[in-house]
Amino acid sequence: MKLCFNAGPEPMEEYFSFAQEGGFPWMELSCNNPNNFLNTWDSKRIDNIKRLRDKSGVRYGLHSASFVNAAEIEPTVKVAAQQHLLDYVKLAHDLEAEYIVLHFGYHFSLFMEEVYRCLIDTYKPVVDLAEKLEMPIGIENMNKMHDDCEVAYMGVYPEEFTRVFEAIPSKYFGLTLDVAHANLLPDDTKPFIDQFGDKIVSTHISDNDLILDHHMPVGEGKIDFKSTFKRLIDVGFKGTLNIELPRSNEDRLLSKKRLEPILDELGVLEEALKP
Repeated sequence: MKLCFNAGPEPMEEYFSFAQEGGFPWMELSCNNPNNFLNTWDSKRIDNIKRLRDKSGVRYGLHSASFVNAAEIEPTVKVAAQQHLLDYVKLAHDLEAEYIVLHFGYHFSLFMEEVYRCLIDTYKPVVDLAEKLEMPIGIENMNKMHDDCEVAYMGVYPEEFTRVFEAIPSKYFGLTLDVAHANLLPDDTKPFIDQFGDKIVSTHISDNDLILDHHMPVGEGKIDFKSTFKRLIDVGFKGTLNIELPRSNEDRLLSKKRLEPILDELGVLEEALKP
């Protein structure tokens, strides 16, 4: 397992020096913000990011914009959503990122069979491209919303992933386990790790009160990170533990400081600090 943080919302070029100074061997380059949207990328910027990587020795994955609906059922918008996903896989390949995080989107609690049909139809060529480029995709499990909310994320529950993974079997199509999101469910991360242990590409780490997804620094909420890390070790997970916080580098360093004793106790800290 490798300690990591999400590089955003500032231009991601600004985070390489922080990664070096803070002892992070990995970053997850976040495109969840206007500074790093797809339209900001050209060959010059891509080459510069790779130069910064080579100079710093910091490795990275890529995180796409999470608010695009990959489960879109309106035909003209569905075409655009699919192209969005294809463009992100291409960008990850051009950046020589080591994985990419994508999302299933959301729905309005209507026409659910059509929602699943469109989601699977949208992702098939995306996974085909990932296989061709040998680019691992991790689909992030999302947070459960209020029970009376009309809009809901896709990819909250393990059975949703099972349905899509069975429809599109591929070793390049897996799970990015958001530990905070999973802890909003009764059995936290256990069902995800039990069912998809060999398909976990990366993880997201933040804390919460087990009720709402606050994205708090580690130690500010109620999540038992040790039990999740133990499960991940048991299934042989070797990907990133990405500290995913909104903005503050101070909070990222604080979370890293609080994770290190847990990883040390589990005997994996030395490895987690290596590139």
